[in-house]
Amino acid sequence: MNRYKTTLLLAALSISTLVAAQNQTELQPTRVRIGETILTLQPPLRVRPVEQDSAEANITLFAPLAYRYRSYHRFSEEMYLGFGFVVPMRNADYLSIHSGNSFHLDIGFKHLYHPSQYYAIGVLLQYGCYSYRMVDAAPIFMDKAPRGEIYREYFRTDNIGTGLVQRVRLFPRFWVEGALYGDWAFSKRYKVKSRVDGSKEKSKYRDGEKFNPFGAGAQAGVKWNSTTLYARYRFTNFFNPDYIPMEVPRLSIGVCFTL
Repeated sequence: MNRYKTTLLLAALSISTLVAAQNQTELQPTRVRIGETILTLQPPLRVRPVEQDSAEANITLFAPLAYRYRSYHRFSEEMYLGFGFVVPMRNADYLSIHSGNSFHLDIGFKHLYHPSQYYAIGVLLQYGCYSYRMVDAAPIFMDKAPRGEIYREYFRTDNIGTGLVQRVRLFPRFWVEGALYGDWAFSKRYKVKSRVDGSKEKSKYRDGEKFNPFGAGAQAGVKWNSTTLYARYRFTNFFNPDYIPMEVPRLSIGVCFTL
């Protein structure tokens, strides 16, 4: 009988100890953090996502993995506005122009795919215009010279273009960019302003045989945040060499802003 009472007493003490240990565990559960998941080690076992900026985990395992595989946008789109000045190259024969008043202007759209955080490839679609202020070019472009004294003359084009763009990231927010582009010049004209008997006259000259409708070139630059400094070189001729053997300068340097 005494042995039976002793056994019951030991069993009661064991159950009390287990209950107390379980209550203590419920009050202070052990949580283990693995990446972006917290494991709560208490009956019953629970698994739940980590709340942002949470300090609940007692033990953190493999924390660098949470930062190594940060998500990034696979696709991006941007509008841009670019402006550049023509730069004559040395030891090259060109038609005479005023470099400071000869420029190009672009406004367009880029659609990029990012296979990684350090590389992007995509396409562009843009409207562009070129304006070259000429010097004594009327006899070259026009069959009949305009009346009066010429005081200003331009060669201008309006273009729709597309191209292939690639970017490589060297540092955070710093990219190297290259592009190949093609243009269709839907409007090409030589424009003259002259003075006749004290009044001003304007005349335009258009010729589908002398002016080429298509063009292509390459562009390279460095991009920091939303600003890109670039150089552009045109491979093709603006003019048909059978009629106008000399060209305007092919190189330009400019700046582009992401809108």
